Amino acid sequence: MNPFKTALRNQNLTLGAWIQIGHPAVAEIYAEADFDWVCVDLEHGVIGLESMADLFRALKGSRTVPVARIPENDPTWIHRSLDAGARGLIIPRVNSAEEAEAAVREALYPPEGVRGFGYARANGYGSNFDAYCAEANDDIALIMQIEHCKAIPNLDAILSVEQVDGLFIGPLDLSGSMGVTGQMDHPEVKSALQDYLSACRRHKASAGMHIVRVSDTLIKRSIEQGYNCLALGVDVVCLHEGAVQSLQHARRMHEQFDGIRKDAAS
Repeated sequence: MNPFKTALRNQNLTLGAWIQIGHPAVAEIYAEADFDWVCVDLEHGVIGLESMADLFRALKGSRTVPVARIPENDPTWIHRSLDAGARGLIIPRVNSAEEAEAAVREALYPPEGVRGFGYARANGYGSNFDAYCAEANDDIALIMQIEHCKAIPNLDAILSVEQVDGLFIGPLDLSGSMGVTGQMDHPEVKSALQDYLSACRRHKASAGMHIVRVSDTLIKRSIEQGYNCLALGVDVVCLHEGAVQSLQHARRMHEQFDGIRKDAAS
């Protein structure tokens, strides 16, 4: 059984990484760091299906579960991402139970769904076809992403859809849909986030969110609030922040050394 799906169903804390750079080395680094799961961002990065498959190959042999955040709730993206080897999907902009049901239907093989059968990377190009097809419906984690204020009144209905393993909030897009982009302390945004967490608690469902710029304070606050599926950082942000910190540190050291040298010379 997919350990990520099991953790979601049991509401255990899972820690994931987020990839926008389509190089396998990035996935290998995250796997070596021992993240529970790695999500390939097919919306905001410049990663295509072939690059995603290479990223998933880099995770093979590790315990890190490959997840795809597809760019839209679309049958083609769902089918091809799963065939490429995704063991979890984050479905964007789900605003209703009907949209959640549509995503679930496309992700499952008949008779529960309508996913097409075929040889693909996920089933070893046919070498593991029967076993994969028999287990896939119970193995793949399906997470609905909440990104619009229209979804908030429908959370109970969305979470009542069978095979939905959890939710993942998009707070920036949520605030944008309210006309208060980025204002996380706005009363409407705070109320919607509380409704989101309350609905997850009522349905005993995992509540996910993305901490883009990681800090002890944000992690502590998120866990205390009840989030238990956390994406930590983004590869591009980690690279940028690490580069800036190293450069600033080197410049500070140089300034201190230069000051000491000038004092000694005088």
